[in-house]
Amino acid sequence: MQQTDAKGEPLLYGAYSSIQALFNEWEGAAVRVFDNDGQTEFSEPDAILSEVRFSDGALSLDDLIGRAEYYGIDLLHVYGDLQRSTILPIDKALGDSSMMIIYHQLIAENSRNLYVDSVFLEKPIGLTGVNTLHFGIRNTGSEKMDNVLVKVEKGEQQLSAFTATLQGLQTEMLSLDIGVNEPLAGNYKISVQDNPVVFDNDFYFSISPATKPLVVVLSSAKSDGGYFEKVFSNSDYFSLVSNSIENASFEDVVNADLLILNGLERIPSWLVSQVDQIDGKILVVPSVSADLESYHPVLGFGLEQKRRPEEGTVSRKSLDHPFFDGVFSEKNERAGLPNVKGTYGVSGFTETIISANEGFPFLVKSGKKPTYVITTPLVDSMTNFHKHAIFVPVMYLLAQPMGVAPMSYRLGGGLIPLKMDGVAPGDILELRNSQNVFIPSYRYSKGEVLLELPDVISMPGIYHLVSENDTFKSIALNFDQRESEIAAIGSGEFEEMIQGYDHIRLEKVDSGATLMSNTSESSENGLWKYALILALIFLMAETLLLRFT
Repeated sequence: MQQTDAKGEPLLYGAYSSIQALFNEWEGAAVRVFDNDGQTEFSEPDAILSEVRFSDGALSLDDLIGRAEYYGIDLLHVYGDLQRSTILPIDKALGDSSMMIIYHQLIAENSRNLYVDSVFLEKPIGLTGVNTLHFGIRNTGSEKMDNVLVKVEKGEQQLSAFTATLQGLQTEMLSLDIGVNEPLAGNYKISVQDNPVVFDNDFYFSISPATKPLVVVLSSAKSDGGYFEKVFSNSDYFSLVSNSIENASFEDVVNADLLILNGLERIPSWLVSQVDQIDGKILVVPSVSADLESYHPVLGFGLEQKRRPEEGTVSRKSLDHPFFDGVFSEKNERAGLPNVKGTYGVSGFTETIISANEGFPFLVKSGKKPTYVITTPLVDSMTNFHKHAIFVPVMYLLAQPMGVAPMSYRLGGGLIPLKMDGVAPGDILELRNSQNVFIPSYRYSKGEVLLELPDVISMPGIYHLVSENDTFKSIALNFDQRESEIAAIGSGEFEEMIQGYDHIRLEKVDSGATLMSNTSESSENGLWKYALILALIFLMAETLLLRFT
């Protein structure tokens, strides 16, 4: 309703005038008003005009009718612009013929809005300190917009300001390198210069510091080389637990972000029974003479030993797999890739991540769960993969925690799951911004908080989740995206939808005509008539003066 009509006035102002005319007809009647944030009953209808404000709340027509039914209302007047994202579907409106619904359509002169609809990083957090931020700006209007000013800020610091061209009815993807001269983690804001719909010009997001993945390596007594231990030895980036299978800890196994079963002759039954409790990824590296029957329950797909190993080289095309997105800034076509002997074949629902030029799979993922297998034992006589430069990025990618938390959330989006440690039963959590403190309800289980946003939070921004004086996490909240999609249903299309339903009627609101009508009704001899008569008198006087002087 911040859109403007043909006179340049916000549509909400046109609704005011039309509603005032309605109130004049209803003098003395009790009126209940529903707005996008809730409902309010006024004893004096005129008070409504002083209370209603622009709202970011997204209210569907079905929800509105549900409210009206709750109060037993049989005549409902709806004022809006037939916004497609909140009007459809209209099944409930069509189904209840006991309620008369009159939709008053306000028509915008140019229906257009610009807003940020998506934000993501090119590389997983933790692989590098420098990253590329990608974000999409959507133009909901049909006309191209040139020289749109876009700003990116981190905290109080402006990182970049530039102009962009946004094609009509499209989302333009833009990018910016961040974390170059400052830490990547922090609170950010993207601002888009746009008028007259300004409520969603700012988009907030937060990048949390990289957490140290827990990597658990379980090996047989015969395994040697320590290849995995060397890759994950940097304690600044990884928490590493390396043990023999005989000394494995159940707690480490179920909490691991990456569990590596390295060169085991047989996977013990106690571990097989706990597979469903493992939330992280599992990488299986079979031994030369593995008991494959014990492997199958862990993998979730078939693994069989080949009669004769297939010799080959890792295919360069494998590096184009989405698994490697953002890892290689440049690909050296001359660099050699690992040699492998495909010892084991796979069957069932799987996805090949890395294959050999000769066609056989090397690194395979289950199609049902995050379980991976390398089809060649990591021994020097069969492959040099574990000594090749590509081994490190592959392991780093596998070690990245699953279910990376979103960088932003939407107001009215329901429950927010947050990975958090240090919360004790009975702790009171608070959501704080620079002005207010809110107390949300939550449930805590196994290191995860399921947070329910209080309904009273209506403004976007950065909020801090706090317990006493400990700040756990920053949460970025933005408006419901449905409100930003302001495209309206055409009058003809809506009339076709309600054809044959006598209890629904569409009326167009001409704010200029409504205002004139109100003025005429309020005073039979309105001042505008006297102004018109005086103008005619002065015009005639001027004509006579020019003629006879």
